[in-house]
Amino acid sequence: MKKTLFSAVACLVIVTSCNNESIQTVAQENNTAEAVQNFKRAIITVNNSKDLPVTDGKLNSEYQSFQMSEQRKDILLPAAKHLIKSTGIKDEQIEKTTNGDKTTTILWAMEIFRNNYKNSSL
Repeated sequence: MKKTLFSAVACLVIVTSCNNESIQTVAQENNTAEAVQNFKRAIITVNNSKDLPVTDGKLNSEYQSFQMSEQRKDILLPAAKHLIKSTGIKDEQIEKTTNGDKTTTILWAMEIFRNNYKNSSL
């Protein structure tokens, strides 16, 4: 009887342990999917914002193909950071890599979006 009870408890512990591992994986996938949706919504909002200026009027030779007003960058930035963080990168690493530059952060998020979520269309 003791062996049966011990075996049942051991099986319960193993099943619970394996189940907890899958919960963390599902939570990470849900977080990433949410980050992708937020980033897509931010892009749509920026594209549909008729009241916001399109460019700052400044010519930046490094990012000539990516001119965007500061107001539009401010809308995209939180969603871009959330998408980058959903890949496991911490805030400190984002700041260190981008030196706090909004354009670099947004471009990084766009690259993550483009490379990893090709099936997710705008």
